[in-house]
Amino acid sequence: MALRVDNLPLPLRPLVALYGAVSGGLLIGVWALLRAMIRTRHVGRPEGHTIQCAWHEALLPYFVASLPYRKHEVALNHPLWVMKGIHVFLRTMGVRTLVLGSSGHGGRRALETLMPLVAAGASTFLTPDGPAGPARTVKDGVLDLGEQTGVPVVALRVRCSRAWHLPTWDRKLVPWPGSVIEVFYSEPLVITKDNRDAARVALCEFMNRGGGGGEDAPAVSA
Repeated sequence: MALRVDNLPLPLRPLVALYGAVSGGLLIGVWALLRAMIRTRHVGRPEGHTIQCAWHEALLPYFVASLPYRKHEVALNHPLWVMKGIHVFLRTMGVRTLVLGSSGHGGRRALETLMPLVAAGASTFLTPDGPAGPARTVKDGVLDLGEQTGVPVVALRVRCSRAWHLPTWDRKLVPWPGSVIEVFYSEPLVITKDNRDAARVALCEFMNRGGGGGEDAPAVSA
């Protein structure tokens, strides 16, 4: 049985805490190194309170380009103990509240916990095809969150000038040192029960479109 980080046997808790501190520190170091070697550019980034989403493949360049958070941010993350380092990393990068859950691991309950936080003013970021695919598929979670909270959903398209793909289910992008990461943002989309199907298609098309469709918006270097 897989062990959740929030339900560990007492003897394992100090070991997992130590593992989290060490692996989280390494992740912060890698992030700082990449941040120093890579230029970032945001095109059409919205102000205010939003639900943002991008494909799971774009997580690493997204983190390099967008962290640390400078506004009230909450996050949903995989609850298993092996993710403890990621949890430490996210909290260090400004996530005020970390809600533990994912598809197959209490994801629906975690989403219901996230909803009132977002409705009350927190922003969040989701990968609609995570944590295990199918790749480039907009599942219901982001649509449910947008519909139930009334908070606009913004799709992100991440492009790297030079990168390679890991041999994983999502073909995760790894930017090369010296490359440029560009993050393009869609127009905010309010989800309703009447436009869910159209919204799913629109989000998917934007995230799949080369260059993100935001080339005409003003660019901001991070």
